[in-house]
Amino acid sequence: MEIGVDNSLLVVLVAALGTMLLGLAPQILVGDSWMTLVAGREIVQHGLPGREALTVIPSGRTWTDQQWLAQLAFYGAYAAAGLRATLLLHVVLVTAATAIAIGAARRRGATARSTLPVVAAGLLVAPWSWTLRAQAVALPLFVVTLALLASDRELRRRRTLLVFPLLVLWANVHGSVVLGAAIATWAGLIGLGELMLGRPTRATARRCAALVLLPWACVLATPYGTAVAGYYKLMFVDSPVAKAVTEWQAPKPHGYQIAFFVVALLTVAVAVMGRRRLSLFDLGVLALTLAGSLRSARGIVWFALALSVLLPVALDAVLPPDRAPVRRRTGLVLCVAACVTLATAVAVWVPRGDGWYASEWSSEGARAVEAALPGLPAGRAVLPSDRHADWLLWKVPSLRGRIAYDIRFELLDDRELATLALFKAVRPGWQRAAAAYPIVVVDPTEDRRRVAILRRQGMRLLYRGRGMVVLARGSSAAGAAA
Repeated sequence: MEIGVDNSLLVVLVAALGTMLLGLAPQILVGDSWMTLVAGREIVQHGLPGREALTVIPSGRTWTDQQWLAQLAFYGAYAAAGLRATLLLHVVLVTAATAIAIGAARRRGATARSTLPVVAAGLLVAPWSWTLRAQAVALPLFVVTLALLASDRELRRRRTLLVFPLLVLWANVHGSVVLGAAIATWAGLIGLGELMLGRPTRATARRCAALVLLPWACVLATPYGTAVAGYYKLMFVDSPVAKAVTEWQAPKPHGYQIAFFVVALLTVAVAVMGRRRLSLFDLGVLALTLAGSLRSARGIVWFALALSVLLPVALDAVLPPDRAPVRRRTGLVLCVAACVTLATAVAVWVPRGDGWYASEWSSEGARAVEAALPGLPAGRAVLPSDRHADWLLWKVPSLRGRIAYDIRFELLDDRELATLALFKAVRPGWQRAAAAYPIVVVDPTEDRRRVAILRRQGMRLLYRGRGMVVLARGSSAAGAAA
């Protein structure tokens, strides 16, 4: 007999997400994770940055650390209880965003039957977005902001004004605050349009105007003030990051990203068929986040969260009536089992040491680099791979100001990015990038030819293993051997 869907299965989904994230904790730590921790430590030890001091190539350039508060939060968790606390904070943020999205969809009148598949699709469409990074702090902020605006079509509730302090907080944790400001402005513009057309509405012109204008003031409410506008121009208008990081480029319909295009097409179809259940605000937000996703794969997470909140109510209009009986006892058993599994995962995985959480990263390789540093002159010392740059900065603090670059590619100009691209692709002229550095770290999964060529040119192999190769020349190799 078919079993209907009730809220217990939604609880199962959230608990399963939390369990999965805990179990995959070593895989959740990526280059962005170490950059977040390095930046948090930098703020604690040296204050809020204004000029680049961590790396060699962009040294002295303006560094607008817009994510400073999220970095402090994650580093604070690490300082309190190690990587376990950092990962636990991340898991709480991601699962909280999902749970809030489910609650918002249900409060809009969507059934559990429609909410479950939509939220599940949103979770599966961009799994790379669930890795540990400053963005995680922005996930629940986006969902709460969207839920407040979507639930108050006439903009008459006082709680809707909470979007302003939320945006101020958001402005200090992640650049996606511009999306939050845009959807708040969209709500205000709709309200003003209703007033101008003389349609019945309880919205006031003052509140609508505030929603149009104040969000952008909130975006600037950071320690950097109006200077942060230059950061947003750099990141969103001809961003240099898109030239170096695949995740910032437009998604392509092959591999796992096919799932995004399938979900996007289904979203459009459901929105069209169930359009009577969606407001102009809902349609605009779905269109905006979908457009952002098509421009950059990194934006897919916002589309996934938006459809989780907004689309279930439209899906209810498309699906036939659900006449299957709801087996509440079965649902309760599944719910309890999922919660017990989550509690067990917390008990088993959270107490583990930093070595388990960082098991995908080579501490031995970092020690090989550190051992090669004594005797080298001050200044440039290490040319890293993209993957290992911030890991090395985290594990070897003495590399501050001595490593060529890290994954903050926005600090590099086009010529510097082109030089690094030559090195990574082993194209003519690629050796120039390595010539100035006595230590070179290579990710062998990118191109094995570099290691062989550099060794033929006299560089000595210091370490090879766990996806990391460390090479050195001259006194650095001798120092490491000693």
